[in-house]
Amino acid sequence: MNDGLQTDCFSHVLRFQATHSFGFHDEERPMTARFTLLKDVIVMDRHTGLMWQREASLDRLMWPEGFAYIEQLNRSGWGGFDDWRYPTQEELATLLMAEENPSTGLYIDPVFGDQRCVWSCTEVGHHKSVYADFYYGDFYVVEQKYANHFVRAVRGQRQ
Repeated sequence: MNDGLQTDCFSHVLRFQATHSFGFHDEERPMTARFTLLKDVIVMDRHTGLMWQREASLDRLMWPEGFAYIEQLNRSGWGGFDDWRYPTQEELATLLMAEENPSTGLYIDPVFGDQRCVWSCTEVGHHKSVYADFYYGDFYVVEQKYANHFVRAVRGQRQ
């Protein structure tokens, strides 16, 4: 893990619990067998029908920059598709595992890349957005132009 990520994940954040926000309970969270790797770069979630980028963006981005990143994915037809988008908070919540994966130290299936903090498209208040922190297995709110996090694009029916 890159120790430099910790500063980005905790500066001026308001923490809130995924279990309370969405009604997810440990027994309902994802298990490894539900994910299928496609083309070595896309992960298919058989429970939700969503397709995810296996690896998030190469660089950490401010929230507004994430839209340009996704637009570029669509222009290039990344993975053979042109309908990628920012995930909602609820969609990212479906990726949270009940327990930390011992091989990665993250609360996300090891089929995914090891990016710790990932933006959602969910806005909360004025110029604030929600991101998932897979190191702590929770969600946080931060100023959109203050923090840099990764973007993991998704495609499929919005949840």
